[in-house]
Amino acid sequence: MIDRTPFPWSLTEWVRITLAIGLSLGLIVRPKTSDASDSVVVVLLDDSGSMREQMRSEQGREPRMSVAKTALARVVKQLPEQTQFGLLLMNGARERGGWMIPLGSLNRSSALAQIENVRPDGGTPLGQSMKTAMDELLALRGKTPYGDYRLLVVTDGEATDRNVLNTYLPDMLARGVVVDVIGVDMKSEHSLATKAHSYRKANDAASFAKALNEIFAESNSAGSSDNALADFDLIAGLPDEFATESLKALTSVSNDQIAEARPNAIAAAPSTIDTPASGPVSSYGPVAGQPPVGSGEPGKGPSFGFIIGGIIFIIFVLSRLLKSKRAR
Repeated sequence: MIDRTPFPWSLTEWVRITLAIGLSLGLIVRPKTSDASDSVVVVLLDDSGSMREQMRSEQGREPRMSVAKTALARVVKQLPEQTQFGLLLMNGARERGGWMIPLGSLNRSSALAQIENVRPDGGTPLGQSMKTAMDELLALRGKTPYGDYRLLVVTDGEATDRNVLNTYLPDMLARGVVVDVIGVDMKSEHSLATKAHSYRKANDAASFAKALNEIFAESNSAGSSDNALADFDLIAGLPDEFATESLKALTSVSNDQIAEARPNAIAAAPSTIDTPASGPVSSYGPVAGQPPVGSGEPGKGPSFGFIIGGIIFIIFVLSRLLKSKRAR
């Protein structure tokens, strides 16, 4: 007799179970051992003319750029030796494609000197600059797939190329690279506040330094965990819609350049990006800090969707067998 008992789990419960099994089998996690080389960070610094304006500091008031440079220099002095670090400007260093510090192994003394040389001038081409930074991160991840990859945006204003930002942002947020944003001395929240993986306000020098320290601390610790239970706790706490989106991201993550790998998503961008997200902003992206999965050529390998499908099929069969035995 066929058992027609309603299926015991909802779609989102299936997603959580599937993700949890993937975590336990090591299909969607970085290697268990982690060191400083797992931290890959690009700072996209807004060097527009408005960064010359004054903000509160320990000395009374200082230019926003001075506050940013001081805080960034302090963080760089404390970064682990093997950190992969880059500094991209929105206007300066044009002869190097905007890269004041090209993404690569940290050269502390050189980095500190380059930070000191930043001068504010120009507009805020945030969309194109984020794409440039993300493409560089993805290119590196294609060669070194494991690690915590982050893009930190430091800005005091909205994008002057908003259409470009709206076009690229959905694809950028779906690539498993954590996007952190610090809004510098802004009267209202930046439009990225409800879209980036994390957003922090910095209305004075102290809050700016605190935000910067928190982000880099997260980056340096993201590669390690006490035990596998932390992974299951993370999955269990996912909202229904977020769990579903996580599975979608895990099956489609790519290291191709932004706007080239997901043309359908790009075409739909204006209608999706202008809709504010509800609820608190998560500090985790769909696959925050997770590498592309599989063996073989980095960033490609066997289909993750095939693996997930196999896991779901096994769970389905086992569930039906258990129910059949109970019916007897």
